Amino acid sequence: MMRELTALWNSLGDAEYLHLLLEPLPLFGLGFGLLLLIAAVLMRDGKIRTLALIMIIASAASVQPYQAMRAKSEPRILALQDPSFHAITLAQSDRRKSAAWLYYAIAAWGTIALVTSRKGGGLIVTIVTFTLCSTGFVTSVWLHKKECEVYHRNIVKYVPVR
Repeated sequence: MMRELTALWNSLGDAEYLHLLLEPLPLFGLGFGLLLLIAAVLMRDGKIRTLALIMIIASAASVQPYQAMRAKSEPRILALQDPSFHAITLAQSDRRKSAAWLYYAIAAWGTIALVTSRKGGGLIVTIVTFTLCSTGFVTSVWLHKKECEVYHRNIVKYVPVR
């Protein structure tokens, strides 16, 4: 048991493992944040709204360490992978890099919404937050599906170009 815990602890310092742990965080964080935001609006509860906004900000901001870990682990992933799959792995990395601005915008807007909510932020701020967060959630679902094509070929049948 102790050997397994030691191995787990050592794995937490490995970029290849950490990027896989961080990958679904925006997906689940934005999803639960949206649900909490809807509940807060329906119940008119400021504390739940604050919690929702903190969850949205944290999950959107997690994209930055994810990108760093992915970039650090990519050479080893490519070295261990069948060369015919390098193209989809690199394409997925490019997709992730090009979508990062959306998560940064969500984190920035969430921070603005959090500050204005303390001052009685209005309906427009909530609508923009909901719209941005929904867009980020749908993007996260799509990126996660594409990630499955790279790492779980049994889920999506991909035939590499020869």
